[in-house]
Amino acid sequence: MKRQLFSFIIFTIFLVTGCSSQKQTAKSNRIVRGDTTIQKDSIVYYEVDIVANQKNYMDLLIGSWAIDTMRRQSRMEAEPLTGIFIKFNADSSFNGNAGCNQMSGKYILKGTSIKFSNIITTKMACDKLEQETAFLQLLQETVSAYSVDKSKLLLRDGSSNIVFNASRK
Repeated sequence: MKRQLFSFIIFTIFLVTGCSSQKQTAKSNRIVRGDTTIQKDSIVYYEVDIVANQKNYMDLLIGSWAIDTMRRQSRMEAEPLTGIFIKFNADSSFNGNAGCNQMSGKYILKGTSIKFSNIITTKMACDKLEQETAFLQLLQETVSAYSVDKSKLLLRDGSSNIVFNASRK
């Protein structure tokens, strides 16, 4: 009986000292950054650049495309277009016809993401000027993704809604 009592007391002492030493260790392993206190034991910091390679579809994209339809909003019916085309060049530039005027600019590809920028046009007036303005605005501000095969190009918005449907010229 005395031996069990002695074992219990020793066990209790080890338990109490073990818990108190963990508290001291936890206090010494804290990092203070600004207003936030972080415990080192719970968060591990890795300073590593993560690189992911995405498939490049530039070879399929390069060339001339006739823009067949345009959707000004995601649920609208496709609006047929005539005389509008875009030519993607290998140097990340594009040119084409926006309906009334010639256009050119730059595009950036990252996987299936596309961004059009620095779009410039000539300044001729015609009866399709309102449609051309909408086309250019959608191209620069709305289009952010694409899907392409040998004969078809779909330019999409951030929600994957089709904005422009094009066919190879």
